[in-house]
Amino acid sequence: MLKNIIIRNGHVIDPANNIDDIADIYVSQGRIVDRNAFDKADIEFDATHKYVFPGLIDNHAHVFPKSTEIGLDPDRSFLCQGVTGVVDAGSAGVSNIETFVGDVIRRSFMTVQGYINFCPSGMPTMKFHEDFNPKYWDVNKLQQYLTKYADVLQGVKIRISKPIMGDLGFEVFEQAEQIARKLNTRLCVHITNPYVSMEKVISVFKPGDVLAHCYQGTGETILNEDGTVLESVKAAQKRGVIMDAANGGNHWQFRVAEKALADGFYPDIISTDLTCKSLFKDPVFGLPFIMSKYILLGLSLFDIVKACTVAPAALLHGREKLGTLSVGAQADIAIFDLCEHQTVFSDTAGAKRSGSKLLAPQVTICKGEVVYKNILY
Repeated sequence: MLKNIIIRNGHVIDPANNIDDIADIYVSQGRIVDRNAFDKADIEFDATHKYVFPGLIDNHAHVFPKSTEIGLDPDRSFLCQGVTGVVDAGSAGVSNIETFVGDVIRRSFMTVQGYINFCPSGMPTMKFHEDFNPKYWDVNKLQQYLTKYADVLQGVKIRISKPIMGDLGFEVFEQAEQIARKLNTRLCVHITNPYVSMEKVISVFKPGDVLAHCYQGTGETILNEDGTVLESVKAAQKRGVIMDAANGGNHWQFRVAEKALADGFYPDIISTDLTCKSLFKDPVFGLPFIMSKYILLGLSLFDIVKACTVAPAALLHGREKLGTLSVGAQADIAIFDLCEHQTVFSDTAGAKRSGSKLLAPQVTICKGEVVYKNILY
């Protein structure tokens, strides 16, 4: 039976409602409710000197365990970090998407959605890359599964790195974009070390598409030679192309992020690209660790939380209101302590920066249930 819960005296940051203030949060029957909904709680948390956020949403990770080498178990890996929603970035293709939906999405307690990979086998191993030769694409099955699982599949995924695409040519990417339009779905694109200029790459994106790893530093980047962000990239963001930082172990560099942020170019979404190889390890660890990196880089906590809640929630399918603490919303809530703690952050190139603040998860509530609590809380 779901409990009545009160979280008292916390510093609530709820960007969906432009709230950044001390407040109490009430939960009943798995929903955020008005404070007059009940008089007595079954569970109370004193969040004095703590932060209260909507449950975080990691918009880019790999959560297809047992069927892929890098896949994580969603509930075990994310709930302890205040993350109540995760999006898988193309671990499965048409040959195994039914398994992914049945064994991962439908069986996970937290919210899990995903992209379907253009490569039919998805990403089963890191010993070799996906084969994006269009002769292997099955557009009919892509359409079949995007329709069948319209409630949980956000779109199609492709990676356009030189080592992956080889000699296939830019027209393959253009063809993928045309198929995404035909299927009336979103295109998510991994852009690390693209095999053409970034101006040419970004010209293919349409509003609603996701550019993953916007601060990557291998080969062509989003920067001009003078360190400012390409006008074509800025224009793409303004027209609705979604910029996802998607850190990853190999797809993020300080030299790009720092210059882009100095030029006023902020990510729409902050995510991890988390895998079993990077979970609880530098340079990724988990979403709170990545959020702490952006505190070091000078972003406000409000903007960071926005990039991990309301922004990715806008891409999720379904009728539930996620990424918010609005009355009536599903009760996904995370309590954090912002600790004074010297932490070294590193990037793909081995560059390091030292920060003094770290977001430490204290309590996670998912669908109105307490699913994690720090033993000291």
